[in-house]
Amino acid sequence: MNWLMRFSFHRKTQLSFAIFILVPLALVSIFSYGLLKSVVIDKVRTSNQSVVNVISSDLSKNIEDIIYASYLFSNKESSFYNELFTFKDVKKLNSSNEYFTQKRIAEYLDMAFSKTSGLSTQVFFVNNNNFITYAGNNSLDYENLRQWLSQIKSDELDNSDSNPLLWVMAENLKQMYARSFESFYFAVKVIRDVDNGEKIGTLFVGIPTEYFEKLFARSGSGQIQLFTSGGELIERYPKEQIQFDRRNELEVQTTIPRAGWKLTYQISSEEITAEISKVFGIYTIILSLCILSFLIISIFIAKTLHTPLNKLRKTAERFGNGNRQIRFQVSGKDEVAVLGNAFNHMLDQINLLIEEVEQEQEEKRMIELDALFSQIRPHFLLNTLNSIKCNLVTEGDSVNSKQIDALMSLLRAYMHVNEKCTLQQECKLLGDYAEIMQMRNDMQVTLHIQLDEELADMEVPRLCLQPLVENAIVHGFANEAEEAAIWITAQIDGGRCLIEVKDNGEGMIETERKELLDRVLLSTLDSQDPNQRIGLANVYKRLRLTFGNDLRMDIQSNEFGGTSVIFIFSTQDVQER
Repeated sequence: MNWLMRFSFHRKTQLSFAIFILVPLALVSIFSYGLLKSVVIDKVRTSNQSVVNVISSDLSKNIEDIIYASYLFSNKESSFYNELFTFKDVKKLNSSNEYFTQKRIAEYLDMAFSKTSGLSTQVFFVNNNNFITYAGNNSLDYENLRQWLSQIKSDELDNSDSNPLLWVMAENLKQMYARSFESFYFAVKVIRDVDNGEKIGTLFVGIPTEYFEKLFARSGSGQIQLFTSGGELIERYPKEQIQFDRRNELEVQTTIPRAGWKLTYQISSEEITAEISKVFGIYTIILSLCILSFLIISIFIAKTLHTPLNKLRKTAERFGNGNRQIRFQVSGKDEVAVLGNAFNHMLDQINLLIEEVEQEQEEKRMIELDALFSQIRPHFLLNTLNSIKCNLVTEGDSVNSKQIDALMSLLRAYMHVNEKCTLQQECKLLGDYAEIMQMRNDMQVTLHIQLDEELADMEVPRLCLQPLVENAIVHGFANEAEEAAIWITAQIDGGRCLIEVKDNGEGMIETERKELLDRVLLSTLDSQDPNQRIGLANVYKRLRLTFGNDLRMDIQSNEFGGTSVIFIFSTQDVQER
């Protein structure tokens, strides 16, 4: 890379621009063009497939309706079937019975194929003697229709089981009372006696090709075609065959299940991507002009930046070498001037921060000295109490010396309150605290401690149970009580640890217990209210920090009429600690 360092600043800028911007931009543009074409083609393919599926759904629904109506018309279980059977060999209407039978057949055709009326279908029934019975909305010329029926191969119909239907194309059928001609695609069903297979007649349901044209016209550009299962063309839109380049042809297709038809939709991908190619061509020209402009402007800008930046570098080096008064000489109002002002402001801030750090170091030394003095005071107090204790023991005052010993034990605990201790050590401190409180309140309190061996060495926050004992003495025994006692138990119950502190004091009513428990669990106790017992909240928080969020707390009445505070947590939390 040494050869690169020999270039001037603006040369390196131009080279960097070519390597890190122009080349990636060209690659990204080419990649984006290909990706965009692919995405657009996929989107169009998906859209076309949706169009084909919608058309297929419409066709399938109408074919289902025709199949269902054909089955309904030819169902032997219907009361109408016997009339078809009696009408099967009629050549012409010779009696009123035959006339009314034909009318009922026509009415039944209207009723059975009422769902297909929206298709403008032409429905008629032909018996064995080619006597035609129209549905009510039929508009086909009778003689023209008979001529077309004579052209259909009779053996093809006779051998067909029409399951579900046979489809036949009819072109240029004349309309009744008009000169217009129409093409139809007929669904043909040969109706036979299910017992002996004897032919009763043939049902014709004609779908006009105009229906297909209107349906296919919704597809938009391209060409949509409908084929039979044998590959014969049923309908094409537009009518003229469009020749597609096989390399650029985009085709989607689907199948009409009940008819076995295949519906295809073809479109040229060139039509889709032509506009994209045009836009990218314009984009390429504009990008080339922008790059050329950049190269020209960059030469001028690079030269105007080199000199002031070099001065800025030298100023920074001199400041770093210890000259804290040096500043960058600002001239003009351009971006370099703004940078120079910001740089000078930064140097001022650095000087200010250096002064603040020096001041903080001095204050820190003073705080450390104060901390050393604060450590001397408790030790001085403990040493003094120890001297008093020794004098009392020498004089034979074991009661007061024992009380002083308990006070010293508590003072040591308070000095290390943020450290943990075992549950057995905590209970010993509670004994010392109870002895001091008995001396202060001039009352006798018996402390009962029962620990499971597995829990004696369990680590707990130091002085975590002292607030509970204090509450029992201050609140539970506020009025002098005979045989006042406090029980502290710790036991394992199943997979849980249970710690309970209970007394035989005055106790609390249910509403007070519930309100106090809610306040503790929600941490809403007021530290300024002496009756709020904020020590309970502190105990709960410290134990929860130690044993996790699964810790449970409860406040209950006990068998002595006093109050019990219970903590429950998992033994797994104990083992993990």
